[in-house]
Amino acid sequence: MKKIILPLLLFLAQLTWAQKVIITGTIKNPEGGLLKGAIVKDNAGDKAKTDTAGFFRISVKIPVTLAITCVGYRDTSVNVTAATQQFDIILRGAVNIAATKDRIPPDPAKIISMAPLATKMDFPSGSVNPADNKGTVVQMGNKSFVFQRYTDFDAVSGTIFPSFNPKEETQGSRYFYNQWVSGYVVNAKGELQGSKNYLFNYDKITGGLLATKDGHSAIEVDRDKVSFFRLVSPGGDTVTFVNMPVLDKNHYVQLLTAGSKYDICKTIGTKFEAANYSTDGVMSRGNNFDSYNDSYEYYIIYAKTGAAQKIVLKKKAIKTLVPAEADKLNKYVADHSADTMDDSYIASLGQYLNE
Repeated sequence: MKKIILPLLLFLAQLTWAQKVIITGTIKNPEGGLLKGAIVKDNAGDKAKTDTAGFFRISVKIPVTLAITCVGYRDTSVNVTAATQQFDIILRGAVNIAATKDRIPPDPAKIISMAPLATKMDFPSGSVNPADNKGTVVQMGNKSFVFQRYTDFDAVSGTIFPSFNPKEETQGSRYFYNQWVSGYVVNAKGELQGSKNYLFNYDKITGGLLATKDGHSAIEVDRDKVSFFRLVSPGGDTVTFVNMPVLDKNHYVQLLTAGSKYDICKTIGTKFEAANYSTDGVMSRGNNFDSYNDSYEYYIIYAKTGAAQKIVLKKKAIKTLVPAEADKLNKYVADHSADTMDDSYIASLGQYLNE
């Protein structure tokens, strides 16, 4: 009898083990960002793709090894031995520094030059011999920067190639612009990095400055080598971001006003929120769309000391912002009535204090 029961139990165990089960999970990057479009593939070749919330669902026979791939990240495998596991998988940056749309190097014959877009801005021009102690001078507020020469970019690994056209129901964006734009980057030595052939965009979630020459591949510029960068929209509006760890170690900070006494800066925080709509037939909750939501904080930086003080966007608080400038602050608030204290209001305040 025992000889009959044992093979029967083994057969039933193998039968149960071979049944298909549903495995679910989310895929993220090390910063907690949800990765859309990651491919999850099992041993049999069946695969699933993550949605905008980084979620995947796949039917597999266990035990199985899931292979996860995502552009800009290292290929990863996960062993599945139980049917009830919920996976939260974190992908690490790819070894290669270039992120491409399809992981295939672009054909030079098919690349359309994007360099002419850079002529839309007043780009610092001319290569100067440093021995002459001269350089191209560029103004940033009341401050002048002298660029001696161009240097090539230092880049970091694991860049995701940006998608500037999310699905229609997604509101907001993780990127500062919805396309590549002109600009230039300056390192700590006052040197221009890259060249006029580069176009840029800023990832508000990861804090990465992305650069491309051809619109096909992109790199993320090494933050440690960046002093500040300036971008210009297709409409001609110019935005300056500075590397200011005292305010944010992981993101660049937007410079609204630069002066001899005070700088005014703005931090940008962006979070992704997946659609969370639900209803019980009577009451409805949440949104039926994904969204990227921005939050802002403003700071005044004292040029002499480098100390930063948060600006509270209320008239009463503005009046007491800088005790030494009480009279000027009272006059500014009295002369500038505003229902909403926006970038323009705060930038003008900084310019007024520097006069």
